[in-house]
Amino acid sequence: MKNKFIKIFGIAIVSALTLASCDKGFEEMNTNPNALTDPAVKSMFTLAEIYVDGQDFSNTRGNNIYAAQIVQQFSSLGGSGSKYTYSSEYSGALFGETYGKGLNQIFQLMSVLPDTPENSNMIQACRIMKVFLFQKLTDTYGEVPYFDAGKGYNGNVFSPKYDTQEAIYNDLLKELDEAGDALDASKPFVGAADLYYQSDVARWKKLANSLMLRVAIRLTKVNPAKSKEFVEKAVAKGVFTSNDDSLVLKHDAGPQGVRTNPITSAWVTNDLNGGESNIKFSKTFIDLLKNTNDPRLRIYAKLEATGDNNPANQQGLPNDAEEFPGGDKKLFSDPNTSTVLRLDAPTLIMSYAEVQYILAEAAVRGWNVGGSAQQYYENGVKAAMDVLKIFGDKVPAVTSTEYNTYITTYPFKTAGTEAEKMEQIITQKWILLLFNGFEAFSEYRRTGYPVLVPVNDPTGETNGTIPRRLIYDQSELLTNAENYKEAISRQGLDLMTTRVWWDKQ
Repeated sequence: MKNKFIKIFGIAIVSALTLASCDKGFEEMNTNPNALTDPAVKSMFTLAEIYVDGQDFSNTRGNNIYAAQIVQQFSSLGGSGSKYTYSSEYSGALFGETYGKGLNQIFQLMSVLPDTPENSNMIQACRIMKVFLFQKLTDTYGEVPYFDAGKGYNGNVFSPKYDTQEAIYNDLLKELDEAGDALDASKPFVGAADLYYQSDVARWKKLANSLMLRVAIRLTKVNPAKSKEFVEKAVAKGVFTSNDDSLVLKHDAGPQGVRTNPITSAWVTNDLNGGESNIKFSKTFIDLLKNTNDPRLRIYAKLEATGDNNPANQQGLPNDAEEFPGGDKKLFSDPNTSTVLRLDAPTLIMSYAEVQYILAEAAVRGWNVGGSAQQYYENGVKAAMDVLKIFGDKVPAVTSTEYNTYITTYPFKTAGTEAEKMEQIITQKWILLLFNGFEAFSEYRRTGYPVLVPVNDPTGETNGTIPRRLIYDQSELLTNAENYKEAISRQGLDLMTTRVWWDKQ
């Protein structure tokens, strides 16, 4: 986790080559780049890495307001995620931004990179980043344009067809398998322009294989044989082995925009207001950590109005609340602005702890992953506590004594049923995935854990059931209507209750 603070190399060139074409939608994504006679590819690569993390638009609307509230990490009185209401702008934010910025940037870069040995590592890294973005997209919406996406650069395809999630997942696994193998430490990379691992090819290989775990484990209900195959393949190839391998993207405190943390910056500048924020920690999240004396609570939460991070005084807002109990927003816990909600708080994109939890689940299933479920689970909890050191030293880190007390008091249920073990593992993953609401939402739908009490608000769209997906960006009805209609004819109506392919009962 020795990533450097974000430095935007050649910002004027990047702006000219990239930002002008990064507005929402496929029209912008498919802008012809033939006028680019001398592209600053390293700067373009840097910006692609930043966009993998998302920007303020999608993180505020899709992550903080929708996904993280659906899975009851956070809550707000009128939040679309808390009450399962529909907001076209919020629901479609990830769709529009990912195609208009993240994927646009990657496809544009790949369109100007000659397929030569000198560019091979950059090309493989782009393939890996593309998997991050496409998995998040397809998990959130279901069928999405995949194989035709980006063909405006070399194929004049401006109305891309949607692909089945099964076909997308098959290709995501293929891409990771091939790209990881093709990375070569003897070939050039991009030097310090790589914000992730400073062009350390060995760590990029571990990233590809660890991401393969995340992709493969999603298939447990729909294709368990393939899930097992690729989980075991990833382990054999080599996954994260410590917190030093975790993918951490650091940020600057300003100026706001590309350089600040996209998950926290809008929250801090627009909505925090000395404890007057409408978004608070959920009662579900706070109560779980309080009731188990989880030492992470002092790092995650505080009462912003007073600066009090004493775990005993933290209070979460029920997701079904119609008003703040007691009438005072300041009595409810905010994310801690000294740690996780700093403007320059780093983003934990993928962690060693997550890898350990996936391996713990695989071991429970009896797969060949080289260790016991108990050991992987304990490694995961320890790593999840230790990794919080990335948020600085203003709040004391979790000590070994605190971890030992916690794991002794709440040991892995070695004598429990498979369901009990799964619940324990996925609940810990849910805690770890704080601020990664999209991934937590996917894992909740796959496993049903943690056990959540649905909200049945009269303004909701789901008749009191927890949503299974978000609704597409409605601009697709105007710009890509034929392909949109074909997709929903296969997948089901464009509703929050329609299940995606891997989401089985």
